[in-house]
Formats: sequence, C-alpha cells, structure tokens
Amino acid sequence: GTIQFRSTEEIAGSDLWIGCEVLDRDYADYDAYKDYLPQLGAKKARLQSGWAKTEKEKGVYDFKWLDAIVDDLISKKIEPWMQISYGNPLYPGGGGISLGEGLPTSEEALQAWENYTRALVKHFQGRVSEWEIWNEADHGYNKSSGLEYANLYYRTAKVVRAVQPNAKLLALSMAGINKPKFVKDFLDFLKEKDAIHLVDVVTFHGYLANPDQGFHYIDSLKNLTHTYDPSIAFWQGETGCPSTLATSGALKQYPWSEKLQAKWSLRRALAHLGRGYPYLHFTISEYVYDRELFSGLNSKGLLKINPDKSIAYAKPAYYAYQNLTALLDHDYTLDTTFSYETKSDYHMSAFSWKHKQSGNMVAIWLDGSKPTENDWYIPLDFQFNGISFKDPVVVDTRTGEVFEFPPDQYKVSEKGTEFKNIPVYDSPLIILDRTNAPIKNL
Repeated sequence: GTIQFRSTEEIAGSDLWIGCEVLDRDYADYDAYKDYLPQLGAKKARLQSGWAKTEKEKGVYDFKWLDAIVDDLISKKIEPWMQISYGNPLYPGGGGISLGEGLPTSEEALQAWENYTRALVKHFQGRVSEWEIWNEADHGYNKSSGLEYANLYYRTAKVVRAVQPNAKLLALSMAGINKPKFVKDFLDFLKEKDAIHLVDVVTFHGYLANPDQGFHYIDSLKNLTHTYDPSIAFWQGETGCPSTLATSGALKQYPWSEKLQAKWSLRRALAHLGRGYPYLHFTISEYVYDRELFSGLNSKGLLKINPDKSIAYAKPAYYAYQNLTALLDHDYTLDTTFSYETKSDYHMSAFSWKHKQSGNMVAIWLDGSKPTENDWYIPLDFQFNGISFKDPVVVDTRTGEVFEFPPDQYKVSEKGTEFKNIPVYDSPLIILDRTNAPIKNL
C-alpha cells in the first residue's frame, strides 16, 4: 500500500513545521496556497510581521492583511510563529525592508520599532505566543555585529514581555551556523544586562549540499549557549533545498531537481529530529525576489508557482514531507539509547523513536554524499538492539510506498530484531509496526 496522509486536524502535535514567509513583501500569495496547508500536516507555520507593510503612515498600523492569515492558520489547527521584521523606510536609519538590507540604527527608528512591536504584540497576543526577533542579522550583507543585534533584541524582547509576560522569545535566527563570536557577543551583552532570561529558544538556519552535515557546529553553539543558560532550546528555524538549477538564494550553485529536493528535504528533516531539534522547512511556496541583493526565482518551495503566483502543482517534496508528518508526530519520542549493528562500510544515518503505547520506529539512509538522481539500493543486514517488532513494514518516505517483510527476512530475539537485505539508499526508509502506520491499501 501507500502512506495515507493525515491532516493538521488529525495530528495533535508534531515537531515538523512549515515556512510561510515573504508574505510581508507580497512575494507569495497566501490565498493561492492556503488549501495545501492542512493536508501537508505541518503543525506550526513561520510568518514575518512586515513592519513596512503594516506601518505605511507614521504611528498608524494596519494589521488586516496579517489578521486574515493568522486567523486562517488557527482555523486549520496550525500554530502561527511570528517573526518581527524587517525595517521601515518611513524612518531615517529605519533599516532595510528585505533580507540582508540592514537593521534599524537611528534612535528615532529604534523607538518607532519599539512602538510597532508593542502594537503588534498587543494586537496578536491572544493568537500568537512565539515571537522571533529579526531574520538573519548575522547575514554578511547586513554588516551587523553580535552587539548591534543584541541591542535590537534586548529592546524588542523587553517590549514583548511587557505586553505578553508568557510569550516565548526566539533569538538569533542565524543564517550561518559557524559564528561563535557573533553568538558570544550577543549573549555577553544580555548577561551584562541581566537579561539572559529574555531568550527561550535559539533558532538556526544553515543550507548545506549534503543535508546530513554541519551538526557539529550546532552542537558547539548549543554548548556555548548552555554555559549561559542550559534551559535555552534550539530549533531549526529555516532550511530548504531548491528544485531547479540557477535558483536564487542558498545552494543555487548546484544542479538540483524535484527528485533531489524530495530526498534532501527528508534527510534534512530526519537528521534534525533524530538529534532532538524541531524542524521547519523553508518554504511552502516558491517565490520571486525583486531586490538588488537577491533577484529571480527561489525554487525552494514545496509548491510550484505560475507567473501570477498561483500554484501550478505540488512537487514530489510536498508529498514526501506529507508522508513524514503522517508518520512521526508527538505520539513518538526520540529513543536516545538506540544502537544498531551492521557489517557495511557505507556511511549512514539511523535514528529511532518510541511510540507512546508500544513499538518503535527506525529511520535509516545512506548519508555519505548529497542526494543523487540514481536510486542505488544496497541490500544490508542490521541488528537493531533492544527493539522488538511484532509485524514490521518498511516505508519509502520519498514515494510513500509501504512494503511488508517476508517472515524469513527478520528475526526477533532478546537482543532485539535482526533484519536481512534491507534495500538502503540515499533517501530515508522507515521501519515500524504495521499497526502504527497509516496505510492506504492499493
């Protein structure tokens, strides 16, 4: 059979989320893609608040455009996560209105930013509880230091907490994951102000051709941050893969395809969840940049667009992500004691999650290089230690196909479960008990 998708109304909670960014600059059309959101199954959506779109006359805030989006997401059982950004040309030194165009710098602009933040949080506090402050201040085009961002963050976070004391504050939204000085300068500034408590979550991005790389940098940033406060959580806040060559933005130098995007996205998501990091895929819809720094189609969206921003079709990566949200929700918790044995020399990733009632889920794939167009299946034997399967099936998360195991291909013992000839390749397979898999029979 195949995996049956589960809508957001059917999923109580999940750490698989989706980006609904760039609506603040009208690069994408929410109404064009909103009907694709419930079936995708992602339980949170990241939005950008759009200071320049909201305050076009000094001191006058029009939230109608954002109200419609927030209310629609909530009606679809999707939790909005709001990023407060970008700048506003109404004010001298007001910062740029798009990616990499600079932070507000003048005192007049910073005070106006605080006023806008106060109005924004007051307006949405009954509907939004998670606030991310700015996007990729560390981006090279911003020419911003950790101290400059820290000043903006500190002023903003105080306003948010004054209006909404129980708000969750998301910091840094880092473009790069190997910038310890930027993070240390930021944290030192807050520590000096006795304000480390104004950080609940650090969000990080990072775009790598091999989706399984770079985690040692995240571990280093987490270890550094936890010397200030070990309770600060880390979330993947934005990452994705193009589906075409010559796209705009990150990873544009590689010859991507829709198939490669699907493989990359699955590996990237599971590589984060398997290390305990919630994951947000960037983004739901393609869009076109029209700025000097960035221009042209950004094809990282799960949905292909027409020239008028309407949706042409859902890409393979959309259905692949849909398969993942149908399988891995908060009924599962990461099994940090998981271990396995194999005689293969191939470099691979393997993670396991425990179901709240009974049973485990194991995800496994070859991770030694970036995804390839060819599906080279390598038959490998595994011993999954301490895991007992009653009636295992294997899911190809890219295609959604579900296969049963012949009785002579697995054996359960006190040590765990031994599998023979699992056809592993460079896209994730998931093994779980049939009763825990939402299967649509053919």
